[in-house]
Amino acid sequence: MRLFKRPLKDWKIRNLAYLVGLGTIILAIATFIVLTQLGFTKKTILRNQYLTNLNLIVQPLAPDNLADDNNKFDQHIKKIDKLIYVFHRGGELTYNDKAVKIKAVEDKDYLAAMSNLRTAWDNYKTSLYNWQTDDFKSSGNNKALSDLYAGFEKEISKVQEEVVNLTIKEERKKNIATVIIMLYVSFLIVMIILIMRYLILGPIYKVSLASRELAKGNLADKIDYNTRNEVGYIAKNTNALADILKNATNFTKKIGEGKLDAKFEGIDENDNALANSLLQMRDQMQESAKADQERNWVTEGLAKFADILRTNNDNIQDLSFLIISNLVKYIGANQGALFVLTDANNKDEETKIVLEAAYAYERRKRIKQELSIGEGLVGQVVQEGDKIYLTEVPENYVEIKSGLGETLPRAVLIVPLKINEEIRGVVEIASIDKIPAYKIEFVEKLGENIASTIANTKTNERTRKLLQESQEMTEQMRSQEEEMRQNMEEMEATQEEMARAQAEMEQKETSLNALINNTSDSIILIDTDYTILVMNQVIKDRYKGTQYEIMKEGHNALDMLGDVRDEWKAYYDRAFAGERLSFTIKSSVKGENSYRHYDINPIKDSHGNTTGASIFSRDITHEKKLEQEREEITQKMERRGFVMDAMINNTEDTFFAIDANYEILVVNDVLKQRFAQSNIDLRPGVNILDILPKDQLNKWKERYDKALAGEKLRIEEIRELPSGNLTIETRCEPISNDQGEVIGISTVSRDITDLKRAEEQVTKLQQELDRLKK
Repeated sequence: MRLFKRPLKDWKIRNLAYLVGLGTIILAIATFIVLTQLGFTKKTILRNQYLTNLNLIVQPLAPDNLADDNNKFDQHIKKIDKLIYVFHRGGELTYNDKAVKIKAVEDKDYLAAMSNLRTAWDNYKTSLYNWQTDDFKSSGNNKALSDLYAGFEKEISKVQEEVVNLTIKEERKKNIATVIIMLYVSFLIVMIILIMRYLILGPIYKVSLASRELAKGNLADKIDYNTRNEVGYIAKNTNALADILKNATNFTKKIGEGKLDAKFEGIDENDNALANSLLQMRDQMQESAKADQERNWVTEGLAKFADILRTNNDNIQDLSFLIISNLVKYIGANQGALFVLTDANNKDEETKIVLEAAYAYERRKRIKQELSIGEGLVGQVVQEGDKIYLTEVPENYVEIKSGLGETLPRAVLIVPLKINEEIRGVVEIASIDKIPAYKIEFVEKLGENIASTIANTKTNERTRKLLQESQEMTEQMRSQEEEMRQNMEEMEATQEEMARAQAEMEQKETSLNALINNTSDSIILIDTDYTILVMNQVIKDRYKGTQYEIMKEGHNALDMLGDVRDEWKAYYDRAFAGERLSFTIKSSVKGENSYRHYDINPIKDSHGNTTGASIFSRDITHEKKLEQEREEITQKMERRGFVMDAMINNTEDTFFAIDANYEILVVNDVLKQRFAQSNIDLRPGVNILDILPKDQLNKWKERYDKALAGEKLRIEEIRELPSGNLTIETRCEPISNDQGEVIGISTVSRDITDLKRAEEQVTKLQQELDRLKK
């Protein structure tokens, strides 16, 4: 009953629906009763049919129709007897082979008429049974029988009149009930209209107007409808949705303005899927922006230090100070030191670790310190070949001093400077703040470049010293007698050869020529079982008259090697593992004391599986002498090449540079491997226009021409792959000489798919917000 205590506007719509449903059920029951129990029912039709035609039914039993041979006499009596009884007292009748139950009528006039009819029938029926006896027939009682029949017909007429009256009464009751039902239906319809108008349609119209404003983006308007029914709840939830959309709009607007630290106001992210998705989007964009910032920081740092290493490699001390001072500043540390390993001149001399430069708080610290390998943390790093990163610094460690006082560093990083697993020095950095992982990784990557540059700088110093000594020696030889002129000419020839070698190495530095794998001197091919597959005639002639003379195709290459069997087996195994070997050794096959150069390379099938190895050798005894003289210069130029390789290959981006004639000057391994997948050999000296696809040629030539004209280009393109589409960012920038003239182009490409996906997710979420607003 609490429902009826509420105001009508607070009634639940479902409760109103229940009441309307109940009223409809009552209407249906009343209609059923009227249709089945009032008016011309089946029982009424049977009553009218039998009783109005009763005079015809009893006609076979009239005195004039009686006969002695009437075989159906008893059946007629029983039928009439049953009809009178059923319509007087009630009972069952068979109609169309179905039993119909007839109830007794409670109308007094009708019952009185039926009672008189029954009495008249009983009297006539008794006379009929008596009539069948011979005594009754002979006594002349036919007139009495006719009188009884006449009285019976009179009562039938009375009953028929009462049946008509009874039918009229029932029809009147049905009409009254129908009127009542119509009034009830009218009342029910009026109630439904009022409920729909004032409790449902009116409030829903208000909600629809407010929702339309909400769809237009008008988030300030609220629905003014405060009830405790379903429509009220819809209005309340719509207002809440408007608040959520308003907060979401403000949030996405801040994100679009680059404020990635924006907060979602007004709701807990765990209570709303939209808020949770937007916050996840913000977090992903923060992570992407942070990762991109770290990558840019590393790339810029490598480029910065590559310029420092390239332009300051004449003096080891000046170079060391430039490296450590810029490194301390760039990573935001406080103190730093750079140690360099000395070169032992002989086996008995111990390698030392010398402090070449130290830096702290914008001031150069001139401290000379020498350590042994394994001594202290620096010596331990050299001995183990791995970095040390301390976050719990001992109390007796170095102190960081400033104008306000001094304190212990919170983090110390010591990184070995090594190239090709050979340690050239150590960088030690102390910081008040902890050093992030990406900065540590940056220092490790930079360490390879620093190590290569230190090695080249040392080589330059030794080369200058050698050249100076050579010049002094030349001056002395010029002052000697004529007999030394021949030696002078040979010395000049040696210098020319050294200059030629230096020019060749410089060309190698810019073009990165492929390693030469074939030779015309001595060739042996073996399979992975060490069985000789091919021997050229040169090697066969060389082995004649020696213990190796019996070696030929089909023999095992290790059988005749004797004491050096294990050594050569190791060489072959390394080649089978994919390693390319190139070395020079002394050779004495026929007792001679000569030098031979060997190139051992793996042989691979079309699937990349190693099937054997090729061994190329040649006599370089004469060349060895010249090589020993220019070895230091060669090492210098090779290490310069390593520096360039490290700069362009320690990245996942693609890089290449061309000159003004579109010829490739340098290309990194990532781009080489991508072109190799299309069977294109991308190397220095190749014209880039000759290898570009025809459908890409004009587009890229136009871009190169713009860059050669001094324009900096940034291009974004979609690359379709079987595994999914990639978004590639390409930058083409001109390369200028000291006079500002454009002499070439550098092209760098990188994958920005993750960043684009994050932007697409922002767009999708914004579209979802727009859809919700509608």
